[in-house]
Amino acid sequence: PAGGPRMDEGSCPPSQNWTEGQDETLRCWAWGNPRPHLECAKDGEPFPAGVPLPATRAHAGTYLCRATNPLGTVVRSVTLWVHCEWGGGPGGLRDPGDLGGSW
Repeated sequence: PAGGPRMDEGSCPPSQNWTEGQDETLRCWAWGNPRPHLECAKDGEPFPAGVPLPATRAHAGTYLCRATNPLGTVVRSVTLWVHCEWGGGPGGLRDPGDLGGSW
């Protein structure tokens, strides 16, 4: 049967955690009939959902994901957290002088 676009917490989790330097994917998908077109953006700049990318701190922030078909539009907000892989504890970044590695 025909239906407008749908997204929920399972298909488009409102809070997602990435690790800096790892290949990560913005997880968001929508369903409906006809199948909706999905676009996500951060600060008005389009960002691909479902495409693995090397995570950087610049990816952190709030994304708006919009699913549209002829029967309607739904929007979900996704907050993306990027954790530094050498962080010492929950949410903590260590002093860069403590890293001991090289880029």
